Amino acid sequence: MPRATASPKSAALRYRAARRGDVEALIDLAARAYRVSSVEKRREFYTSHPRFDMSDVRVGELEGRIVASLVLYPLEAWVRGEPLAIAGVGSVAVSPEHRRRGLGDQLMRSALRELARHGPAFSMLYAFRQSYYRRLGYGVIERVHPLSLAPANLPASDEARRVRRLAPADRPAVEALYDRVARRGHFALTRARAWWRERLWIYPGDWVVYEGKRGALEGYLHYEADASNGPFRLALTVDELVAATPAAHTGLVGHLASLADQVTEIDYAAPTDAAWLEIPHTAQSLRGGAEIGFYNDAGGVAAGAMLRVHDVRAALAVLPVSRLAAGEVVIEVEDPVLPANARAWRVRARGGRLAAGPAGSARGKRTPRLGVSAAMLGPLLAGTLDPVRAAETGLIESDGGAEAVELWFRTRPAFVHQLNGF
Repeated sequence: MPRATASPKSAALRYRAARRGDVEALIDLAARAYRVSSVEKRREFYTSHPRFDMSDVRVGELEGRIVASLVLYPLEAWVRGEPLAIAGVGSVAVSPEHRRRGLGDQLMRSALRELARHGPAFSMLYAFRQSYYRRLGYGVIERVHPLSLAPANLPASDEARRVRRLAPADRPAVEALYDRVARRGHFALTRARAWWRERLWIYPGDWVVYEGKRGALEGYLHYEADASNGPFRLALTVDELVAATPAAHTGLVGHLASLADQVTEIDYAAPTDAAWLEIPHTAQSLRGGAEIGFYNDAGGVAAGAMLRVHDVRAALAVLPVSRLAAGEVVIEVEDPVLPANARAWRVRARGGRLAAGPAGSARGKRTPRLGVSAAMLGPLLAGTLDPVRAAETGLIESDGGAEAVELWFRTRPAFVHQLNGF
């Protein structure tokens, strides 16, 4: 059972696992913290969620009352084709009358200590304010281009004729298609059948699929339409675009282009691999980003999921890395929240795997070294942070270490997928 924690700046918060009898108190907390529109839906959230049960909920008590809570979602993400266990930290709530007292900080620190002892080596979250979670050792790993463009700015394609509405019989093939594409992604979450059945298949909006020449489904789209400006000035939000073949991607984009007579705006959070920026005929952002000098705005960059390492040795042991990774480096980690991580680690790379142990005080031969804060360690390991550029800009310290690990973690951009949000 998690132990109580205290802070010298505020009253002691008792941190513990939630019990079945806490459901009504949690619903009341959510109603006041989030202003939820439906108490009944919040009850279902705690009693029949497809991703967690009450054993994954943590509460913070003050004077015997639940004043804070969070959920530790047991998640799994694809990293270099291998499943990686991750704790998703979400639904963090502090009652309005107890805010600005450091209770949220106590709650999170207690959760991180618990994860360091018993949980997976990584956790991930979406931040209400990144600076708050950076102090706790989280760093942004997911960046997206928030595109806002006219469908007429997208290329038409004859492949769009192979796009049709999804039929109920297509659902197993769509689920399998997501698994196939997500497996070759980076930090795309795995999806249980229950997530599809109880969340995605009842989600509002439209599903369309691309059917290949041999009748197999090769791609799909989910989008929602905003008709507040009338039926012929629709704004579409693309929640997910998954394509297993170039023809499927071309066909699905062509389908969006074909809606130009009725749709005036398409919004899509695209991965920052630059490929999507090449698809429109010209750079465009209907929402209007900052125009700087002679640059054309094409959607800017937005921050998504943040990653945290709880146990450096365990994290390096389970993280798949490039097959090109070879050699040895000393990584000096600064982590005031989890002091067990704050030491120099001698890391060896071989055959796509890492092994780490305390570096010790004797240097012996000169080994390349890196100095990394906890908030920079997650992005470094996820490949989001280029070590050489990070060293040049002072985000990390390097004595030959940045060059030594430059190829270890580099891969495609992390993209969790919007419909995986927690």
